[in-house]
Amino acid sequence: MIKAETNKTKNPDEDLPFIADILQCPFCLARIQIQEQTVRCVHCNKTYPIYQGVPFFARTGSADSWGQTREQLTSEPYQQNYQEVQDARDYNLKYQKYLLKRLSTKREYQLLNQLLSRQEHCATMLDLPCGGGRLSQQLAPFTDLLIEADIAVGQILFGKANSHVPTRRIWMTASAFHIPFQNSSIDAIVCIRLCHHLPAPAERERLLCELLRVARKFVIMSFFDYYSFKNTLRRMSSCLRYKKPKNTMTIRQVAEIARKNGGELVACPSLAIIGSGHRYALIEKK
Repeated sequence: MIKAETNKTKNPDEDLPFIADILQCPFCLARIQIQEQTVRCVHCNKTYPIYQGVPFFARTGSADSWGQTREQLTSEPYQQNYQEVQDARDYNLKYQKYLLKRLSTKREYQLLNQLLSRQEHCATMLDLPCGGGRLSQQLAPFTDLLIEADIAVGQILFGKANSHVPTRRIWMTASAFHIPFQNSSIDAIVCIRLCHHLPAPAERERLLCELLRVARKFVIMSFFDYYSFKNTLRRMSSCLRYKKPKNTMTIRQVAEIARKNGGELVACPSLAIIGSGHRYALIEKK
């Protein structure tokens, strides 16, 4: 287990060796070796570049990349979004520009504070996907080391340049389907607004399984509730006009997957009863 240091004056680009013992290759799961400009797997010899202090661990792909049958619809097109810094900038500025997004973020902050306040202070926390650091200010007070990860290079580089909190941070690219950390190696993982972008049920299940594999204490994950008021209206209106179905889960499904992976769903508040179908699941490891 990592015990984070409290020295916040250290150059964050020098922090990667600090977590070297808990990193693993996202392809063969072996340990890695940090070199000057790359990270190398000691087993398969795959190398991962380091750019501006950011290691690129992201492994793209869907169910076939973890040994399951590939489904027709996958998240692979979505995984290619925001790879450019300008695209990431435009995305993040929307959360400052539009009133509804500002109100939604404010409510997210309230929910995260409510859920995180129920837990002990963490030595390490992983925010995946972190985007441009939109939730960093809320997460930072609850951990000594905040690991910011996203599959999009543009999001990571934008966040690293523009998001500032006093808590020590490490940035990296990573896929939530192939998290480059060993089992039970990170105290807590926060995964907000990813699950509803995954069209394949196997992807949504893989996401939660992988989060619980890496988390030692708890996971907070948002998902779009199948039985929410908003999704119920959407399903009813689909009889009158075509609307693409939402990528949803039920509370029961989340609880069952959690149970099978050593977790217990202890809270599941909604973002908004009427205006949103998102719920925020707090899952504690047993």
